[in-house]
Amino acid sequence: MSLPSALRRLPSLAALAALAALAPLSACAYYNGVYNATVELKAADRLSARGREAEAASRYGTAAVKAESVLVRFPRTRWRAQALAIAARGFALSGDCVAARPRLTEALAMSPVDAATHDLLAVAQGACDVRDAHPAAALERLEALAAHGERAARGPAAVWAARAAIALGDIDRARRILDAIDAGAAQWELAQASLASHQYAVAESLLALRAARGDVRPDLTPMLRTLWLADRRDAIERLVARYQGAATRASDKLALHMLVADLQIDAGLDAFARAHLLAARKLAVDSMADAEAVARLTLIALSPLSRLEDVAAVVRRGAPQGRSSLVQRRLDDNLLLLELLAHRTDPSGASLYLAAEVARDSLRAARLAVQLFRRIDTQWQGAILAPRGLFAAAALDADSAAAWQARLRERYPRSPWALALDGGSPGDLPAFEASEATLRVAWTNVALQFADSLKRLRAPAVPGTKARPVRPIKKPAAKSPAQGAIP
Repeated sequence: MSLPSALRRLPSLAALAALAALAPLSACAYYNGVYNATVELKAADRLSARGREAEAASRYGTAAVKAESVLVRFPRTRWRAQALAIAARGFALSGDCVAARPRLTEALAMSPVDAATHDLLAVAQGACDVRDAHPAAALERLEALAAHGERAARGPAAVWAARAAIALGDIDRARRILDAIDAGAAQWELAQASLASHQYAVAESLLALRAARGDVRPDLTPMLRTLWLADRRDAIERLVARYQGAATRASDKLALHMLVADLQIDAGLDAFARAHLLAARKLAVDSMADAEAVARLTLIALSPLSRLEDVAAVVRRGAPQGRSSLVQRRLDDNLLLLELLAHRTDPSGASLYLAAEVARDSLRAARLAVQLFRRIDTQWQGAILAPRGLFAAAALDADSAAAWQARLRERYPRSPWALALDGGSPGDLPAFEASEATLRVAWTNVALQFADSLKRLRAPAVPGTKARPVRPIKKPAAKSPAQGAIP
């Protein structure tokens, strides 16, 4: 070859050299892509095994994207089978079955596929059958894998087989499938399905398994509320006790005690609620958590009190510790409203009646409410709200109901509420609407005073200025008793 012709061939030789140099780089890039996808897939498998499904799904998705990128950039290589398996499983278990289906078909058709990989791909296929609403087909495949598949595939197969059984409404079969493994996520789903089908004992047993491991999830709160509404209160106590004895985070234990205390307060089970609140205080690691428990203890303490002065003293005594709690703020506000109403001069009795409702409904001070309802009759004889107050007192105080009803019949025999005692409709008499109108007027008047008082109490202090004392609220002039009297 002549020298000029050799020189003319130099560019093509340089190109070949460049391609030869790039080949190892491409292989290296491909290997790194598969390696990174494998790392993500293994991390996802570990998270899934621990029941952390949301985190696992995210990592499965990342593994799938990395593997898919390698498949697109390097379509022909000896590592294709591995990348296909990662992409297929990653897409399926992250919830993208549209992308998973073709990759699953291709991966399962490649030869050779080792037994463990084959079974894991079959689990992914079953997961997509469950997601795509084909649970019967999935259950047939997955139940066999859970019992006889490769070891790595048995746990995931059992989880998805149980989900397929749940989708078919076969709770007992799902439970049998899960008996052999610790399948956190599936056990939560099975517990929810059991609650939905009113199998409360099954749900409790499944939740007890999670409680023994200290496993608390957001689903637990609504599930405990469902058990409470189903009157399975002892079950809730047993579950909380089990969480208390397990390696549960202190913050989760505290939240459980507060949840149960709130349920018990609403049900009037104050003694049980107090025990949970005291346990919560021992677990509280910050002042805000402690304030929430203190405020509820204050609320419980109001129930047996029958004097306004005692109620006010208890609320104000708890204020310094419970100040940051929304419950304490409501107590403070409702006490202010109660005092405004109770101290008004109102011969119609409407202000006292509203005060009693605040004591009963907002402060849970039932005994004080009874006294205020009764006081309308004793303080403003013949007042339009007096018979209604006696009727409300009888409904609230079962022990003395007969006495208040007898007084109502004796003093106000033609009132709407005497008619109600005999099974009639109070709304049939004009005096009923008159009492409603009187209550509306009283509420409108006191609402303005209440808003003004709150505004002055909560006005931010200006540095360098003295706080202006809050002037006492001017009471309206007394009306003639005849204006609020009833026949």
